[in-house]
Amino acid sequence: MSETKKQVKKNDARPITERQLVLMIIMVTLPMTLVHSPSDIVQFGQQHAYLCIILVYLILLICIWLLSKTQRRFGSQNLFQAMIGRQPFIGRVIVVLYIFYYFYILARDARLLTEYVDTTLLPLTPVMIILLCIFSMSGFIIRGGMKSVVGMTEIFMPILIITIFTIPLFVSGALDFHYLKPFLPVDMVGVMNGAWYYFSYAGEVIILPFIFGRESFKLKSAVKGVSFAFFLLVLDIIIMILIIGLPIIPRITYPSHELVRQVQISDFLDRFDMFLAAAILPIHMTKVAFNTYVICYGMGSLDKNISGRMMQGPIILLGYVCAFWFFKDSIQLFKFDREWSAIVLFFTVVMPVLIFLIFWPSKKKKNETNPNKQSAQNESSQNQQSYQKGKNS
Repeated sequence: MSETKKQVKKNDARPITERQLVLMIIMVTLPMTLVHSPSDIVQFGQQHAYLCIILVYLILLICIWLLSKTQRRFGSQNLFQAMIGRQPFIGRVIVVLYIFYYFYILARDARLLTEYVDTTLLPLTPVMIILLCIFSMSGFIIRGGMKSVVGMTEIFMPILIITIFTIPLFVSGALDFHYLKPFLPVDMVGVMNGAWYYFSYAGEVIILPFIFGRESFKLKSAVKGVSFAFFLLVLDIIIMILIIGLPIIPRITYPSHELVRQVQISDFLDRFDMFLAAAILPIHMTKVAFNTYVICYGMGSLDKNISGRMMQGPIILLGYVCAFWFFKDSIQLFKFDREWSAIVLFFTVVMPVLIFLIFWPSKKKKNETNPNKQSAQNESSQNQQSYQKGKNS
């Protein structure tokens, strides 16, 4: 047991603050979701699309609570380190599964971002060149480790948040509240279908306790981050419904970009959407860099002879190839979201429950971790007995 613990690598990143954790959770949850997912959510949820988001939000809170409770059993270690140190074989199998899970997310996000840039910003540039630029920039970001990812998030994530809050101010005259009616009755079947499609993007946030230790990943901060991220998504979808309309949103591939196109400040800024798209693009690249970091860190945790930094280049090249190999075009990518939600449900809901049960602390370890409490209880009982004896005498 002691030898396996020595083989596990420690995370070189310093504990992040509460504000940084909140921004990281928003970065993992929100940017890629806004690209296309609102179309599926509104298609099934209609005017009650916000209920789809609330339903997924409640499920994720339970999963994050389970992972946080599991992480508390292992002190300052993250879950990758703790699982391999506690049960080397089972722990490594779980880490490998999450590596494959996040590798698909890396290829999907990179291809999704490539198709988005090709449609909105660079329609004449070849797709292969756009994807190469995205992976190159992501490779430069993760050269500094998690510090660079957190730094990029602190710089560019507030731009996306400010954009979501300021869009209603520019389009307030075009809001049509007729699209939110009727409030009742609620089509629960449609809400469940919309939540199912949205779950394919929302479940990625549960990876944070696997790479962050207890000092960085705190339950209260995580709940704040998830709550704020889902609030921003609800706000964006409601504004989208009021501006674009329920019949049109399901027919649009990138509804968030169409929403930004409705912003017209003046005649000189009639293409203000291009400026916002270019300003928000770095946070999407940061998300791709974060996916690469998770894979490299997971591979580095498997064995002491594997260097996560040395694996960055091969993972980026493999992700570049698989982004074209997995998906013929963006339509095929979007259609697979229905089946992918089942896999996300396994890694987001089933696996946290299994990890919580498999790595349940034994009685011996409970006694070892609480020797001070037992000695204090023994001393207090002895003092009470001596006090009673002296009182009786």
